Amino acid sequence: MANNRHIVLRHFVLINSLLVIGIVLSIFACNDGSQTDELVSTKSPNATFVGSKTCISCHSEEYDEWKGSHHDLSMAIASESTVLADFNDVKFEHKGVVSHFFRKNGDYYVNTLDDKGQAQDYKIEYTFGVYPLQQYVVKFPNGAYQCLITAWDAEKKKWYHLQPDVDLAHDEWLNWTGGSLRWNSMCADCHSTNLHKNLDVHDGSYQTTFSEINVACESCHGPASLHVDFYNKKASLENPPKLYMNSNMGSKVLVDKCARCHSRRSQITPAFDYTGGFDDHYELALPLPPNYEMDGQIKEEDYVYGSFIQSKMYHNGVSCKDCHNVHSVQLKQEGNQLCTSCHEESYDNPSHHFHNVSSEGAKCVSCHMPSKTYMGNDVRHDHSFRVPRPDQSILYGTPNACNSCHTDKSAEWASKAISENYGSIRPIHFSDSLLSGYSGNAGAFYHLINKKDYPDVIRATAMRQFAAGPLSPKERDAILKFLNDSSALVRKEAVMAVDQLGGSLTSKYVEELLMDSIRLIRIAAAQYASKHSNLLMNDSLLSKARGEYITKLNVNADFTGGQHQLAVYYEGIGNTSLAIKAYRKAISIDSYNNTSRMNLALLLYKNGDAKDAEKLYLEVVRLEPEFAYSYYMLGLLYHELGDDKKSLFYFSEACGRKPYNARAYYNYALKLQKLGDFKTSLSMLDKALKEDKNNEDLLYVKLIAQMNLNQQEAAQKTCLKLIELSPRNPDYRQIMNQLKYR
Repeated sequence: MANNRHIVLRHFVLINSLLVIGIVLSIFACNDGSQTDELVSTKSPNATFVGSKTCISCHSEEYDEWKGSHHDLSMAIASESTVLADFNDVKFEHKGVVSHFFRKNGDYYVNTLDDKGQAQDYKIEYTFGVYPLQQYVVKFPNGAYQCLITAWDAEKKKWYHLQPDVDLAHDEWLNWTGGSLRWNSMCADCHSTNLHKNLDVHDGSYQTTFSEINVACESCHGPASLHVDFYNKKASLENPPKLYMNSNMGSKVLVDKCARCHSRRSQITPAFDYTGGFDDHYELALPLPPNYEMDGQIKEEDYVYGSFIQSKMYHNGVSCKDCHNVHSVQLKQEGNQLCTSCHEESYDNPSHHFHNVSSEGAKCVSCHMPSKTYMGNDVRHDHSFRVPRPDQSILYGTPNACNSCHTDKSAEWASKAISENYGSIRPIHFSDSLLSGYSGNAGAFYHLINKKDYPDVIRATAMRQFAAGPLSPKERDAILKFLNDSSALVRKEAVMAVDQLGGSLTSKYVEELLMDSIRLIRIAAAQYASKHSNLLMNDSLLSKARGEYITKLNVNADFTGGQHQLAVYYEGIGNTSLAIKAYRKAISIDSYNNTSRMNLALLLYKNGDAKDAEKLYLEVVRLEPEFAYSYYMLGLLYHELGDDKKSLFYFSEACGRKPYNARAYYNYALKLQKLGDFKTSLSMLDKALKEDKNNEDLLYVKLIAQMNLNQQEAAQKTCLKLIELSPRNPDYRQIMNQLKYR
C-alpha cells in the first residue's frame, strides 16, 4: 500500500457521516419519465405516494419547470436516452487497473477488477449524474448496488478517475467495491423519492425501495394522496391537508427542509417519514477540520447547508428560493444581477470591488462565495457569504478569497490592499474567536458558546472544542447550563461534554433530556446513559430514548463508524462479546479504521488476550507509523508483560511522534528512573514540559529526577512550582523542607 494516503486522519475522524455522492444540484442523471422503477414502492403511514404525473393536471407550470431539472434527472435506468458516456469498446487505465466499457445485447457493460483484484463483467443498471459528470451503478450480491469509481466527464467527454491521487487496495472501503461508493447507503436517500434503505443488520443485505427513481414532486412536498383526494372531492375534509413543503413556509423552515439532502449528515432514523424537523432524522456534521477550514470555510464537501447556516443571509431571512427557482433549481438571475436584486447596485461597481468591470474579480461570488472543485470537475461555492480575511490568513494560515485568485501574491499583500480600500478595521466575525480558540485560547471558545447572536452551528462547534480541552471545576460546572440551551445543536454537544465530567454528578441534568422534543437530543441522552449504565435513571424515559438510540446505531450498521458506535454501546453496557464482534466488523468494513482497532486491542488486553492486542497495535503502527498513541499503548502492554526493553523502545517512539501525549513522557520517564537513568529521564521531561508547562505529574517526576541527580537549586524551583499549582498538597511542602536542609 502506498504511503501517499492521509491515513492519520482516520484515527480522529470516523467515517460515519453520509458523504452523499452527488446530492448537490449539479450532478444528477437522466430519466425520460417513461421508465418503470425496478424496486418496490413503499407507503407513508398516513398519506401514500401517488407519483409526479398525478400533479400535472393542476400544477402544469411547476411540472414543466421541474421537468428536465437536476432533480428530475437525479437517477435513471441505463438506456440509450440516459447514458452519456462512450461504451463503444473503450478502455481506460488508471494505476495499472484497466476498465473496459462495451455494449452487449443492447445493454451497457464494464469489465474491471472486483474486490479480490479479479477482472469481472458488470452490467450497468443505472446512470448516476449528468453534468458535469455522470457515474454508473452496477448490482452486487445481497441487494447492494455500487457506483463505479471511473466516471464520465460530461464537459470534456472523457473517462476519468474520481480518486486520481490515492492508491487503493481492491477490497478497501474507499475503492469502488467498498462502502464509500455503495449506492444504498451513500447516495440513494437523496436521489430517489420515498427511499427506504432496508438494511438487514444481521446479514448485511439490502432490500432498498423507492416510489420514484428520481427526485420527484413528492420527494420534497411529501406523499400527496390526501391532497389529491381533497381536490378530486374524494375526501370529506373541511380544509385542504397541508403538504410537507408549501409556499407559506418561513425562510428557516424552508432551509431546514432542503437540508435533508443538501447537507453533510448521518441518518438517525431508518427512513424519512415527512414528520418532524431535520434534527429528528439527521445528525449534522459540524464545521470542523478536516471537512472545513478552522474558520468554518468549506474544505471537503459540505453540501451547502453547513456553510449557509453560518451566513448573515440565513439569519436575516434569506432562503434557498430567494436565489434558486424551487422547481427548476436554476439561479433566478445570472451574475451580479442576482445579488443586486437585493443588495445596493453600488456594490456592482469598481468603487466597491476594485476590479475591472466584467472581470472575474468583479463577480460578487469571487470574493464572497469562493469555490472548491470536488469529484474531479464539479465546482461548488461556499455559501457562508463571508468577507475575505487575509489578515486571518497571516495569523492562522486560513485561506482567503483574495489569494485564491492572486496566487502570485502574499496574504500580507492582500491584507494591505483590503486595509487601503476598506479601512483598517475589520467587522467582528465569529471566526475571530473560533481561530483564537484553535490557537490555544480556550476562553475564546467559551465566549462563542455564550454568544446567542452567533450561528448555532458555530456555538455547537465551539462547545465541542471547549469540552475537548482540560477544564477547571468552574468551567465544568459552567457547561451544565447549556443542557437547557435554546439550540438543539448546542444541547446535543453539551450532553457530549458533560459525559466527560463524571456520571454521578451530571446524570440528573441529562435525565431531563430523555424527554426532549428533539429526537437527536433524546438519543444523545440515551447514549450518555449507556456509557454510565450504573446510574439510576427513569426506566420508562430511558427505555424509549434507548430504543431510538439503538435504531440510530442499526441504521448506520453498514458504516465502519456505525459498527464502532455499536461496539462502544455494547462495551458500555458490559456485553464484551458483542463489543468485540462489532469492533471486528468495523475493521472488516474499513481496514484502515484504526480507532476501532485501538479500542479492540485494549478490550482484548483487559480480557487477558495480550497476544491479539499486540498484533492489533502493531498493525496500527504499520498503517500509521507517525501516530503516537499506538506506540504508547505498546509501551504499556510490554511493561505489563515485563519486557523492559520493548517497553522502553515504544515509550521512546511515542514521545517522538504526534499527537503530543503527556502520559507517554510520564511513563517513559518513570521507567527510565526505575532503571536508574535519571539523566535521560530529566531530558525527556524537559521536552514534555515545553508543551505542557503546568502538568503536575510531569513536574513531580522531574522533581524526583533532580533530587536523585543532586540538583538542589533546580529541585527547589520545581518544588515551588508544584506548591504554586497545588498549595494544599502537604507532600510538596514536606519535600521543600527536606530540600532546604539537605
